[in-house]
Amino acid sequence: MDKEWIHLPSRLVPEYEEGVQKFLTQGKKYAKTCEVILCPCKHYKNKKYMKFDQVYDHLIIKGFDPSYTIWVFRGETYNRQYQGEGSSGEFQKDDESREAYHLYKDSFVPEEEVGCTMYEAKDNDFASLLEDVETPLFPGCTTYTKLSIVVTLYNYKSTNGHTDNSLNELLKILGDMLLEKNTLPETVYSMRKLLKPFDLGYEKIHAWPNDCCLFRKELKNLDTCPKCGSSRWKVDKVTTKVFKGVLEKVLRYFPVIPRFKRMFKSKEKAEELIWHSNHKSQDHMMRHPVDSVAWDIINHKWPDFASNPRNLRLGLATDGFNPFGNLSSRYSCWPVILVNYNLPPLMCMMKENLMLTLLIPGPKQPGNDIDVYLEPLIEDLKELWETGVETYDAFSKSMFNLKAILMWTINDFPAYGNLAGCATKGKLGCPICGEDVCSMWLKYSRKFAYMGHRRFLSPNHPFRQKKKWFNGKKKKEKGNLDL
Repeated sequence: MDKEWIHLPSRLVPEYEEGVQKFLTQGKKYAKTCEVILCPCKHYKNKKYMKFDQVYDHLIIKGFDPSYTIWVFRGETYNRQYQGEGSSGEFQKDDESREAYHLYKDSFVPEEEVGCTMYEAKDNDFASLLEDVETPLFPGCTTYTKLSIVVTLYNYKSTNGHTDNSLNELLKILGDMLLEKNTLPETVYSMRKLLKPFDLGYEKIHAWPNDCCLFRKELKNLDTCPKCGSSRWKVDKVTTKVFKGVLEKVLRYFPVIPRFKRMFKSKEKAEELIWHSNHKSQDHMMRHPVDSVAWDIINHKWPDFASNPRNLRLGLATDGFNPFGNLSSRYSCWPVILVNYNLPPLMCMMKENLMLTLLIPGPKQPGNDIDVYLEPLIEDLKELWETGVETYDAFSKSMFNLKAILMWTINDFPAYGNLAGCATKGKLGCPICGEDVCSMWLKYSRKFAYMGHRRFLSPNHPFRQKKKWFNGKKKKEKGNLDL
């Protein structure tokens, strides 16, 4: 049956609902029982049996798993044949291993399309990747290939929290169970080596433990902090011995510019990134940030930026969490995530579209020094705003100058104070009211209270006359003074 409905930008259109109904009708023919089938939603991914009405709800609410392209549980079989399309020879995206190869191949644009040599493909790498995509797990296997089993097992490892040693033992057991001529990797190291060509990588940036600055640019070769004098290396607190080579703190930065450029090299993703240009609400109802006042203000202030719908509008979110899964507050790790608002409303907040850019280590939170760690990200965002980067658009098959703007930050109130540098506590604790904030010091509680909320009521509101309900005073009908 037709599978195009899976990739529709909205799950609220009739075409998507009709596709779900046809899928369930076909699934009933191949169900082991007449009551339940495997749920192929993005959450369960064919790992749990559910009733048909529950599967329907999950597919509408959570969406269909895009990696489930060959419906082996609905009667389809794996097909290793591929077809060429023009001189580039693109392959059908039959399974998740083909999708990974397709995305990798799309990151290299043929020279004849762009007119430059910077995107030349490496034939040897393509041949090696193609061999892994096409090689079955063992002779006669129609379910898994060498690459797809690696992707499946690595996903299993990360989802269930297995250690490297645990997965090594599992690989050994599976290797003994399979035929002798199987292509299953023997170790986790072999799996990572196989997946390395698809990795975008990240930068390790050394940091001072006191959050003073980063070891980069002119400070790259220093061993001590020029501000506080602390060591770059781990120091024994008892013997004060310096362990040369053991870093005290490491910031991990995932560069955003290569990832933005890679998004536009996928035809489907490049088309989704201009969705907002044709879907602005006409009934004054807000369904997407494109309908917001902030979006219109950007269009008015920078018309050159708004003239190209491919330019990105981003949001930045950050907060601390304990990665060790307990309630202790002794360790606080801060991820910094970018949200892409160019995408359709049901896609921009999906976890696969949230872009992790920085991983700020603990054990203590960066506080007001978070700007030190944001430095590499801010530099890339400034480049994207001021000059832009040359990018290939696979949808229109043309080069363009990609720019981006940071629209919003998303955080709780304490993190808002750290990011924006505003006062979020004390006498002037409201960054919106500023000097007009109504605060009072509680002598015995030794803290500030904010009791000025009655000033926002209408002048004749009865609450303005209540004394005991509030601070023991009436609120003046005009102005912010109490009587």
